[in-house]
Amino acid sequence: MSGGVVNTPKLRFPEFSGGWASSRMGDSFSSRRKRGENGLPLYSVTLDRGLVKRSELERKIQSDAADESNLRAQAGDLVYNMMRMWQGAVGRASESCMVSPAYVVLAPNRETDSRFFDFWFKSHRALYLLWAYSHGLTNDRLRLYPDDFSAIPHHRPKLPEQQKIAAFLGAVDAKIGQLTRKKALLEDYKKGCMRQLFTQKLRFKDDQGNDFPDWEEKKLGDVLTIGSGRDYKHLGAGNIPVYGTGGYMLSVDDYLYDGESVCIGRKGTIDSPALLNGKFWTVDTLFYTHSYQGVLPRFIFAIFQQINWAKYNEASGVPSLSKATIEQIAVGIPHPDEQRKIADFLSVIDAKISLVVDELSAAQNFKKGLLQQMFV
Repeated sequence: MSGGVVNTPKLRFPEFSGGWASSRMGDSFSSRRKRGENGLPLYSVTLDRGLVKRSELERKIQSDAADESNLRAQAGDLVYNMMRMWQGAVGRASESCMVSPAYVVLAPNRETDSRFFDFWFKSHRALYLLWAYSHGLTNDRLRLYPDDFSAIPHHRPKLPEQQKIAAFLGAVDAKIGQLTRKKALLEDYKKGCMRQLFTQKLRFKDDQGNDFPDWEEKKLGDVLTIGSGRDYKHLGAGNIPVYGTGGYMLSVDDYLYDGESVCIGRKGTIDSPALLNGKFWTVDTLFYTHSYQGVLPRFIFAIFQQINWAKYNEASGVPSLSKATIEQIAVGIPHPDEQRKIADFLSVIDAKISLVVDELSAAQNFKKGLLQQMFV
């Protein structure tokens, strides 16, 4: 790909040259108002997945409307949500289907590859234009009507270049999809292993091949001490990380604790334990643990991941935990050597998940860069 000039993208396939033509959306698409038909599947537009069958949505949407009151979309049409288009709520139909009459169905003309525009609508430039041409006094009341959509200016290449760009970005999307599925499979595998380990259906042997002793039931307060986070505003800038329930916040010049520690939210997010190591500071909303008695921090981290923390929530509003409640939770504690084997086993899975997460993040960032550089 080579550099560009006015009306030419920064990244371009070498077989194409010349500026992109100035146009309006009305020259690329026409609004399709065909009625729905019996037997066609009903789809909804989502921000993260595009056009999705309603039956596949986690939040089920009930619809008692007659089929003919819906709109029909054909394979290759784009469908957008008038109220959320400025956020990128658009999707491409992969088959003939029906959608809500509150949506807008766009039929591409002969010189338009709808896949190209499906990607373009996610770029910063396009999102700005979609917002600018929407009507409403506040963002939660914005609507992009078909006539206003048709007036949106843009630059587009000829059909062969549209198709090449769409195919390339489609391949990137496929890679992102593969990594997303791989991450989900690894996470499911870890959950399954943890269920087996903590119900003791799966046990390790010692280094001589003998069984470990039976697990002992103990209260968390018997094997560790819970420390409270503190305000950090009196501290200066430094290289010691400060953590809250949302993760890393900033760095300061002093520490609250030095070593391995499992943290859990005191208020707000109470179901996302974290394993920290080294010098750190935690704020008031995040507990940390220390002074372990016969337990490994990494094993306690695995236990904390198994606990249903919502069960111990003590507030009707913002979720909250107390030291006293946490200290009274009874857990099974195996021999330290078995703890180590369990922690090592789970760490291997965590490392694989972390690697996939890094690959996924890199692919997503690569796509974001392409969306900004492959369009005008």
